[in-house]
Amino acid sequence: MIWISVLALTGALSLVLKDAARLRARQAFVILVSLFVVHSLVYTTSKGGKLAKAEPIMESDRAELLLRFDRSMQVLESWAAGAAGSAVGEGSQFSALKQKDFHSEAKKVLEESIDKNPDLSILKVKLSVVLADAGRAQYKSEFEKVVGELASKSNAKDSALGKALRAIYLNKEVPPSDARAYAELFQRELPGWYRDAVLLRLYKVSGESKKLEVLKGQVEDKALRLFVSTLGIIVVGAIASLIGLITIVVQLFTLSRRLGDPADEKGGANVVPWNLDTVYAVFAFWLATQFLVGGLSPGAVKSFNLLNSGALLAAVCTAVLYLISNGPGVLYVYAFACRPYNLSFFEAVRLRWRSGSLGPVSLALAGFATWCSAVPVVIVAYLLASKLLGSQGSSNPIITLVLDAARSSDLTATILFYITLGVLAPFVEETLFRGFLYRSLRKYVGAGTSIFASGALFAAVHMDAGAVVPLMCLGCLFAFVFERTKSLLPSMVAHGLWNSGTFTLVLLIFGN
Repeated sequence: MIWISVLALTGALSLVLKDAARLRARQAFVILVSLFVVHSLVYTTSKGGKLAKAEPIMESDRAELLLRFDRSMQVLESWAAGAAGSAVGEGSQFSALKQKDFHSEAKKVLEESIDKNPDLSILKVKLSVVLADAGRAQYKSEFEKVVGELASKSNAKDSALGKALRAIYLNKEVPPSDARAYAELFQRELPGWYRDAVLLRLYKVSGESKKLEVLKGQVEDKALRLFVSTLGIIVVGAIASLIGLITIVVQLFTLSRRLGDPADEKGGANVVPWNLDTVYAVFAFWLATQFLVGGLSPGAVKSFNLLNSGALLAAVCTAVLYLISNGPGVLYVYAFACRPYNLSFFEAVRLRWRSGSLGPVSLALAGFATWCSAVPVVIVAYLLASKLLGSQGSSNPIITLVLDAARSSDLTATILFYITLGVLAPFVEETLFRGFLYRSLRKYVGAGTSIFASGALFAAVHMDAGAVVPLMCLGCLFAFVFERTKSLLPSMVAHGLWNSGTFTLVLLIFGN
């Protein structure tokens, strides 16, 4: 609040004062904005600035993915052996070694998540389900310890979950009246695989055979859909990679020895009129806006309980927060770079439907080819980052909300996420990083350096350490197609396809 008050006061003075006093107030305002950005960067990268509960929840989603694939393989091989009836639930003897391996890996992921945030009870609930479902004698004492801790919690919900798990897996006998209450509790509190695993055991120990058979059928259907979805993802990924590799080879062979048009460099016909001071002002004000809104976001997440309040509200709040925190960046480009020089915004950032001999269709196809090229490049980048840097992938908190939308099957929430990820984000980020930043850098350095620098800054601003290498590769690809086509449309199309494709992949794997 102190920062907000100081910035508001200085900003107001820079507007109301006159002549030399106004100039000094504006200089002071820019300095204070810069100091605020530095302070926020230091705080955000420290432990206290993180949204503590988001990352462990995302890691538990990785554990669920392992368990889903395990069940899918069980169902498929059991069906192939003509024994689909024993594919799920207690007593399944199919692929015991694989089951133990997957459960062991999921157990490890959850335990690491609990170590990072020991107060997050939902992780302990998930761990107890994995321990019990594995059916291994050496896990029994650990299961008893975890559910004992949950049952003794002062929080009513945690205590109820612990007592219910103990009754289902240890007492192995649940009256029908309690079974209904337990079923409602787990349907409300547990996602996906964890919920199905508990309910399968609950219906068995409570003697509700009809519900058990119905749920077994549903679980088998989910397993088969996951298998089909995985095959589809592999096929689409392979085709996209082939097209992308062909595109990359063609570009390498058709590039001239000098990348880029000299007219875009200093003294050229297409050089931008603004200088690096303008670039600094735009990004300083944009980052300050992000941090100001970001400082309020954890409170909004907590107040609206976004992680547990339903996919639709989460989708609406995500879209609104994105517009409030990132949308002003486009306005700053207009206010600082376009308006002072009487430039058309669309022409300044080269948001064109036609560029030279390329029409809208050709530009859109260029964007599609860029997306295809990104598939093999990002896969290699992830593998290298994992191997050399120990990267575990993205830790962006929005992934948790996206996963909730996928599980909920809420059509309105899904559409809103597609709009936010596939339309709003590409428009704002491509305008800032390619249309504005890249063109600004081209005034001072060559195309190659500008591509790398804008890509690196694109990755850095996302502040997602686990995905910095893939994000930099994406930024470089988007800048490359922007340089080649002289239009922002292809990079927007490629960016939108990448975000939408990633969301679609999540829907296919985690969706109901």
